[in-house]
Amino acid sequence: MEYQDLRIVENPTLVREHALDKLRNAISRGLYPPGMRLVERELCEALGVSRTSVREALRQLQAENLIEVGKRRNITVAIVSSKDAEDIYLMREMLESLAVQRFVALADENAIKKLVRIHKDLRKVLNKGDVRELAIMAGEFYETILNGSGSKVIADMARQLLTRVNYLRMRSMAEPHRLEDGMHEWDTLIEAIVERNAEAAAKAMSAHLSNARKAIVTKLQQEEELAAAAVPERAAVSSRRSG
Repeated sequence: MEYQDLRIVENPTLVREHALDKLRNAISRGLYPPGMRLVERELCEALGVSRTSVREALRQLQAENLIEVGKRRNITVAIVSSKDAEDIYLMREMLESLAVQRFVALADENAIKKLVRIHKDLRKVLNKGDVRELAIMAGEFYETILNGSGSKVIADMARQLLTRVNYLRMRSMAEPHRLEDGMHEWDTLIEAIVERNAEAAAKAMSAHLSNARKAIVTKLQQEEELAAAAVPERAAVSSRRSG
């Protein structure tokens, strides 16, 4: 996704929803990474919509915990801490393990075939090493399971978490061996789904998300430790300069 992809070229009746979808996708796909400042005027220009539409979209993104509004209305993309990431993935594990059980029980053959096709495409993209595209396709994989779970409550709750986790997924996939390990876990999951083994599918989903959680939490903890260590070092440098 590039900045030029943000612009809304039509004049739809529900401009706010279009603006919201564009900004949500831009954040989840890493175009606007965590900690980045968002300027209303620049967003208006990128989307080609009014400031009112942008502000309404930003209010919704704030409600979804995707952005933070500080003093003087400084707007930044929310930073997910290692603790937040752990909790998000634990919740995903509970919800999506249940969702895949329901999917196995309720999904028709077309839904199964769609999931198998996405799985095959995932392997092709994996071989190309395109982490960004792989993360996007992984989102489609999980979305297909949620759509076929037969539960609006489970699907809606899981989607809120997925929106916050999409950028984290790319970070997790960038960890050594995580792509290969994750693909093997998807292999096990899809095999259980095709065999209509709900218990095995739930177990495979739980294991996959547990391993993904460990990878991203470890990564974020390392970054937080480095950031904490850098604070006194910067203070010491500043003190030496002022002295």
